[in-house]
Amino acid sequence: MEITDNKFDNIISNLRQQKPEIKDAETLTDSIMERLTPKSKRLTPSFLLIVRTVSSSAAVFLLGLFLYQQMDFTEPNKSTQTAQLVEPKLEIHTECMQNVNTKKPNMLEIYFCYIQSNSIKNHQLQSYYQRLKY
Repeated sequence: MEITDNKFDNIISNLRQQKPEIKDAETLTDSIMERLTPKSKRLTPSFLLIVRTVSSSAAVFLLGLFLYQQMDFTEPNKSTQTAQLVEPKLEIHTECMQNVNTKKPNMLEIYFCYIQSNSIKNHQLQSYYQRLKY
């Protein structure tokens, strides 16, 4: 056994010492590259493609329907309808007008007067409810 072991060791050491030489390295590379097949992209199943197409079409249809409903396509008939201007009606209490010093009060002064009167009314209401509780 020692003889065969020695022979194997000699053969292995001889193989390790030898350096292989490549002849036509370019052709070797080309032949390896030709043998490799490029990985094909994973194809999605046809059922999934159908579901995507149908859901996309339904989404576009629903979006179009929503936009159609939001738009007003009715043209007013000018002969039957008359254009009316909406004028804001301001109710000015005499109490607020008496508190304002100027002849032509501006909107801010009138609003401030309303706030003050509303605050007074709220305090009166709260005191009324407190009297009812006791």
